[in-house]
Amino acid sequence: MPSAQHGAATREPVYSGSRRVPGLYERSLANGSTVFEAAFWQDGKTRRHRLQAGLKSDAIAELQALRTDYARGEAFRSPAAAVTVGDLAADWLEQLTGRIEHRDPTKRRSPRTVALYRQRLEQHILPEWRSRPAAEVTLRDVRRLVDRLGAAGLSPSTVSSVLNIVSGLFRFGIKQGALERNPVRDLDRDDRPGSGRLTEPRYLDAAELGRLLEKLSDTFRPVAACCAYAGLRVSETLGLRWRDLDFRAQTLTVSGQLSPDGSRRPTKSTASTATVPLLPMLARELRAHRSRQAERSLRLVHRDALCFTTARGKPQGRRNALRAVHAAGDAAGLNGDGREKVGLHDLRHSLAAIALASGLSLPEAAALVRHANPQVTATVYAGLTEHDREQIGAKLVEAGFGR
Repeated sequence: MPSAQHGAATREPVYSGSRRVPGLYERSLANGSTVFEAAFWQDGKTRRHRLQAGLKSDAIAELQALRTDYARGEAFRSPAAAVTVGDLAADWLEQLTGRIEHRDPTKRRSPRTVALYRQRLEQHILPEWRSRPAAEVTLRDVRRLVDRLGAAGLSPSTVSSVLNIVSGLFRFGIKQGALERNPVRDLDRDDRPGSGRLTEPRYLDAAELGRLLEKLSDTFRPVAACCAYAGLRVSETLGLRWRDLDFRAQTLTVSGQLSPDGSRRPTKSTASTATVPLLPMLARELRAHRSRQAERSLRLVHRDALCFTTARGKPQGRRNALRAVHAAGDAAGLNGDGREKVGLHDLRHSLAAIALASGLSLPEAAALVRHANPQVTATVYAGLTEHDREQIGAKLVEAGFGR
């Protein structure tokens, strides 16, 4: 992986003439600009502050003011030492971006996750907090943020997500020495929004899945089939290569995913990288798709080629796939009457629910959808189809209960 051209890796000490200025550093930002930082050793850790100065001479003067503040014990109240929430967010996003292709899976961040953090920071957090000194954000401010987001109509799960991002931002600030406390940790459980959804995921039974697939074209039916019969996320489906399919062994290996920019990247987590069964129906669908691709061009079925591409050989887009599934759901009569439109991720939900209803154990269902923790499968994907709900009473009576 190429070395970073910005961020912490570019931090260098500052010299005045030939003499180094103790505690003063400069580094490059992603936009090419240079910032100055002061570093102080306090309470057994290094505390860093981004300075407001844009010139070296001004940075040296600001550093001296900071030294005075620290000597008086007033550093965290001093305007010179005040790292704003906007500054902290810029540094944090810069660090996360640098981890997108990290070799260590535990430190790696997906492009979609970083993009989501950036979007929610810009939309929900920074408009009001950008210029606030990060050390001055209090528990009361966090409560107001939760109330404001709830009043704006955001779902509890979305508010929780924003709150988790704020907490991650302040944890980063503590590690950088810019903060002493994370105010989100002081939030009482009753003040937290929870993780409830405003809408429930759709769980289709086998017959409904069949009706949906019948209404899809040859282009997107194989995509939906991978989500429905192998439990792949859409990004994993669009990142499939022909080398990942073993028709003889009847297996499908998930080894990567397609990022929004069309490049192929590592999977969401280490647990997501796994080999799953290639069910006969899915194998037939993919064999037929391979034959159609070969008729267009043999390069489209090269072992390293993506399985799903446009007519020009470009990676297929997730938005087009989602539109196709929405239209197929309409045509199959699965949408409308106040129900959420069937989406691609609902097909993955449906596979887990059908697997559990078919008698697979919780660990087996977790392995099928590649969850490291079966409890996640139990709480998120163990929904029931409408038919299963109708059969609950009949099953109890058959078992001799409540006759």
